[in-house]
Amino acid sequence: MSRNHFIGGSLALFFGLSWAAGFAGAARAETASLVGDETFEGVFSCATAEAATPDASVSIHCRSDINPALPRFDFVLVGHVDKATEIHVLDRIEVTRSGEMTPFQTISPVNSSVPDSVANYGFEAIDLNFDGYLDLRVISFLPAGPNVPYENWLWSVAKGKFVANPALDRITSPQFDADAQEITSDWRSSAAEHGTDVYAYDGNTPVLIHRETDTYDATGACTRVYYDQIDDELRKNGTGPCAADE
Repeated sequence: MSRNHFIGGSLALFFGLSWAAGFAGAARAETASLVGDETFEGVFSCATAEAATPDASVSIHCRSDINPALPRFDFVLVGHVDKATEIHVLDRIEVTRSGEMTPFQTISPVNSSVPDSVANYGFEAIDLNFDGYLDLRVISFLPAGPNVPYENWLWSVAKGKFVANPALDRITSPQFDADAQEITSDWRSSAAEHGTDVYAYDGNTPVLIHRETDTYDATGACTRVYYDQIDDELRKNGTGPCAADE
């Protein structure tokens, strides 16, 4: 009864220090007219400033072609380092069209506070909603467990800017499958319970459509419970052995 989802993509946490060597992160997106057809290779790159500015802010410069019909976008990630914790705090993201001097959008505030080991605040330009336009995300923070939260902004054709998506922010460690048009989230609630959630979009809102939960009892035996969306509700739809027990 289990479902196998082949998820592509990875966290691009480490990038180069120059534009020439900066192409360490890449993402695929569909063209505007062919939803789900991976024909446009959207690449983003980032270069970190060598030193903080006199006001102690640190700027990271990224750029990406988010769609062939649009000009290249430049992103300036402006943040600072908390002196007490040495945590890198992202204050704002300035978005500028290539060749222009003034940002057409400034995203602020931004909920991203990460250690130095996370390059560029985990910034990525990838297609988060399978519409052929690259969107933005950064890591909110690194938790002790595997459930990594992100802050996300979807490109709005109608508004001509990136728009926050709180529903997507609530999905931890998301993996995006353009072929299936689904988002998969592997999570762990405790040492005795973990699972996988699968989401599909209803408009620009991700909706939970399937869940598999593995629970261990005191003897170490594991039971997998399946849930599916039925009549607009997530309902228990069966049980079975966990993968290790099959």
